[in-house]
Amino acid sequence: MENKTKQNRVLKGIALNDSRNNTVKILVDNIKVHPIYKKRFQDSKKYLVSTDQEIHKGQKVIISETKPVSKRKSWKVIKVIESLGK
Repeated sequence: MENKTKQNRVLKGIALNDSRNNTVKILVDNIKVHPIYKKRFQDSKKYLVSTDQEIHKGQKVIISETKPVSKRKSWKVIKVIESLGK
């Protein structure tokens, strides 16, 4: 028998706010194509993400799916891609 491991989803997004302890709100944008008209449109979704790092508004981050931390948090920050020049 093969051992099957579940691949965690990984997304890129921008931090919207950083006012909470160990929690950041991340906006993830996706480009989708309409099935009939083939027009491209942008779809966005906000995620509450658990973090131990200090992340500020406007930073680009990579997030990964994880086991639930709380009722609405089941993602964690893996890496900060783009830092603000402060």
